[in-house]
Amino acid sequence: MSKSGIEPALAEVAAWNVFDANARVGHSGVHGELALGAPELMGEMDRFGIRRALVSHFAAEEYDAEEGNRALAALLPNSRFVPAWAALPDADFIEALDKRQPVAVHLFFGVHQHNFSPSSWCSGELYEFLQARSVLVVIERQHIEWDALESLLRNFPRMKILLIETGYRADRHLFPLLRRHSNLFFESSMILAYRQLEAFVERFGSEHLVFGSRLPLYTPGAALAVLASARISDDDRLAIAGGTLEKLLGRASGEDD
Repeated sequence: MSKSGIEPALAEVAAWNVFDANARVGHSGVHGELALGAPELMGEMDRFGIRRALVSHFAAEEYDAEEGNRALAALLPNSRFVPAWAALPDADFIEALDKRQPVAVHLFFGVHQHNFSPSSWCSGELYEFLQARSVLVVIERQHIEWDALESLLRNFPRMKILLIETGYRADRHLFPLLRRHSNLFFESSMILAYRQLEAFVERFGSEHLVFGSRLPLYTPGAALAVLASARISDDDRLAIAGGTLEKLLGRASGEDD
């Protein structure tokens, strides 16, 4: 390992200003010892040259949204972390969320998570709030059907949606949606098939793809290696590594703690 703490094979990454769009922090009753506290997570970020991360808290996903948000708030301020708050479609929860002045939320629709519908009849008030405040909305692919996603994109065209954990089998759904909806973005942690990243950039440019790792459950090495070896321009590589996510969040890069 180099003096800077980064793995020598990833030395080039340090100059990319990498901003990870898909990380979690805190204790997990599901994932056990794989889960990491804030110091340990930042240590892994240092090891792989990741400067900042959009983070949600395991407690918000596995247990209780408000408890998880309080646990996440206890880790702040931290210039390495941008919080992705949990959100529920209840009026009282939306009011409490507004006080946090969110720039990003992570919606946990899953039946084993917070078990609420992504349809407007259930979550419309929440979507109106998020759209009005230009909040980036993070959604896991496995917890929303493609038709429900299309309806959400169409009915709330100014709400920025970041779809995470999409694999190579998603292309035939993802590509038509990207042609129709400029407010859809996705992350790269599972874009690992041969030349998949290049094929996407060739068709759509780099504007809708951001780097993600799935830390701490998966190593960032695979996604970083794909980005490093991709036959794309340096401008596209830097946009994917962090530039696009910075723009989506409307924030300037912070200095490390």
